[in-house]
Amino acid sequence: MRYLNIAAGEPWAETWGVMLFPEDETKRRTYIARLWAGFYPIDEEAKFGEPLPRSVLLSIMKAAVAAPIDEAEIRARYYEGMVAGEQLKVLVAIAQSQPKRASWNTASKLVERQTGRSRAFLYRARSRYLPAAHLWAAYILRGQQFHGDNARGYTALDDVLVFVTEAMALLQWATSFKLDRKEAKPTLDRNKVDFWVAPPDWPPPTPNAQWPRDGRVRVPTLPEEWLRRVGTKPLKHSSKKPVHFALDK
Repeated sequence: MRYLNIAAGEPWAETWGVMLFPEDETKRRTYIARLWAGFYPIDEEAKFGEPLPRSVLLSIMKAAVAAPIDEAEIRARYYEGMVAGEQLKVLVAIAQSQPKRASWNTASKLVERQTGRSRAFLYRARSRYLPAAHLWAAYILRGQQFHGDNARGYTALDDVLVFVTEAMALLQWATSFKLDRKEAKPTLDRNKVDFWVAPPDWPPPTPNAQWPRDGRVRVPTLPEEWLRRVGTKPLKHSSKKPVHFALDK
């Protein structure tokens, strides 16, 4: 397992670095350093937090120019990550009402219709971002947003940590769920993929009753017409329900 750096530094930047560059450490460090270079001067002027030592600033400056990354690459990676996450999200949604149909093949058929992209493109995106697919799916399920709510005592840091809780819940589900078939493998197979996870000693946040999010994952159930497209008819089900999975340690 590879561990998210959410106990130190800037968890938001570190998490985005993993989501966009799950397999490219050099570009991941470069991207994170560029994010740091953007917000650190603002924090410094506002006297927010302790100033960074000169050695740390130098290491950030070196990392920021260590690999070429342009906006076109960031946009392409974002789109591919979203496509990978959408396939996992759709698969989880199918499993809520038609678990016997909840496969990557069925999910990719639906996403192919949704996006107009080829099955080959969807497969490549999923393969490339599979180590972080649970993060992308969690991001999609929360409306593609990160934000705090200071009026409810819910900071931006709280939101990032709750997001990680949501993603780990999806990962736990996907590494446990199997089709009811002989020799079926888990949807996400730990024996084949080195997933990005929370550190083993990381305590998930304890939600306040006023917080807008509590770590539970709200998984939509697909409309009947969607499932008919892949030759199945769903059971009657509510359009959306909260699903609470135990946190994966």
